[in-house]
Amino acid sequence: MSNEMKNHFFSIIIPLYNKAEYIDRAIQSIINQSYQNFEIIVVNDGSVDRGEKKIELIRDQRITLINQQNQGVSSSRNNGAKLAKYDLLTFLDADDVWLDTFLEEANRLVNQFPKAAIYGLNNYFKYPDGRVTHERYEWLFQGEKSGIITDFFLLFTKIGKSPFSNSNYCIHKNIFLEEGGYKIGIKLTEDSDLWCRIAIRYDIAFHIKPLAIYYLGTTGSTHFIFEPKDFQVTITLQNAIKSNIINPIHRESIRKLIAFQQLSLIKRSILTGNRSFALNKILNQHRIIYYYPISLLKCLLILLIPPSIVISRRKKRFF
Repeated sequence: MSNEMKNHFFSIIIPLYNKAEYIDRAIQSIINQSYQNFEIIVVNDGSVDRGEKKIELIRDQRITLINQQNQGVSSSRNNGAKLAKYDLLTFLDADDVWLDTFLEEANRLVNQFPKAAIYGLNNYFKYPDGRVTHERYEWLFQGEKSGIITDFFLLFTKIGKSPFSNSNYCIHKNIFLEEGGYKIGIKLTEDSDLWCRIAIRYDIAFHIKPLAIYYLGTTGSTHFIFEPKDFQVTITLQNAIKSNIINPIHRESIRKLIAFQQLSLIKRSILTGNRSFALNKILNQHRIIYYYPISLLKCLLILLIPPSIVISRRKKRFF
């Protein structure tokens, strides 16, 4: 690797749908970056709260506003990516923010690992009550702050989520477009599906310091959406195994991630009151028993609790 630090340019894509009260905060967190090589593409997805008017008041020639009829967040991100001028795509949700050195560290990460496809950075989680948490990864790279994630799928199951979100990663534009971007019409796990598709074929670089703030509990949350079918990421991983396109060293961790996603679907179905669906999944997903026997037993026990009690306590930690 060359010691020369290249100054890359980033195309930052913000999908906007009825987030007028937050969009100023998001854009200011970009404008305040210590690293200034970027453009901002805001894709207004048919908002009705006039959030696009706030964009028009910001005097910065690097901002492009695209208005489209409501097509969903995946379409917004994909359309923004197609219009991007630069090779590196970065995404920021309208209700999240970056710390001042986010792009500076992202640029450094690209220089460190030029052959990676995705460059993820850790983030803080901020709750409605003001509580702030973050995942600690000091163990991940033997004391180093950044590195290549050797098994993205295993790490996903270990921490119970992707190490990054839709507001703290960047990706090479050509790889994003080759993979087809986010799948349109998918309401749940469309992001994990994209990242797993790419992790099957490419390296994922990561920086362990939190440099973004992911706000939980804002409007538009998908936590209580339910669809009576497998998550898209589950289908993608199952097809990858059937097609024999995965690295053999990742086969077991991918199988475990499939079981994790099936268990997550069972939990979601219980919390949204779809108990018969949950029971049917439990009875027909034997691999979950192998990887998560205790969690599956908890789900069975919860199904014995009257639905009214589960619904009244669904914001508390059952699992």
